[in-house]
Amino acid sequence: MNEPQHEMDLMRRAVDGDREALTALLERHGPAVRAKLEIPARWRSLLAVDDVMQQTYTDAFLGIREFVPREDGSFAGWLARIASRNLVDVLRTLESRKRGGDRRRVQLAEEGSSLNELSFLLGMTDSTPSRAARREEALAALATAIETLPEAYRRVVELYDLEGRSMEEVAPKMNRSLGAAYMLRSRAHRLLREKLGALTRFISDGG
Repeated sequence: MNEPQHEMDLMRRAVDGDREALTALLERHGPAVRAKLEIPARWRSLLAVDDVMQQTYTDAFLGIREFVPREDGSFAGWLARIASRNLVDVLRTLESRKRGGDRRRVQLAEEGSSLNELSFLLGMTDSTPSRAARREEALAALATAIETLPEAYRRVVELYDLEGRSMEEVAPKMNRSLGAAYMLRSRAHRLLREKLGALTRFISDGG
């Protein structure tokens, strides 16, 4: 079997649930994807490339059944897009933190309105009377979506977004580095947007 055929065989087996095939693909293409990631200098004390790749590998295992093998190189491109998206998401989260988002989040958690704040972060809006009237329905959908998240994603949302804990508190509770905890929270928010997109009409592309 030549190399392109072997690659296609690995991709098809991975999509069918063969974890060894997926691991082989990640070991083959992960280093090249990692080499192209660059953390801005101002965030390197909080975030490492390995934090991004750890989350990217997790996402690959969770999402491999949605991957469509096409040709040699398609897996590398798919993995690179996941990594790039994860990096953009976590940098957006860190920028929000720098602008004082943490202080507002803690205040809202103390006031018992943290679920509302999370809904706005995710892009849920109530800009029209009809949408405002359905606000409670949307918040109920959000609460349900949180419960259906994989355990680690659900836990970081509960601790950070709903309970108002600092990420410095959350990270050790989850046995993760600070950067990895931020990565996990960013990915949890993306999963919530995806879930809520199928449940409500309140979701925008922002947040």
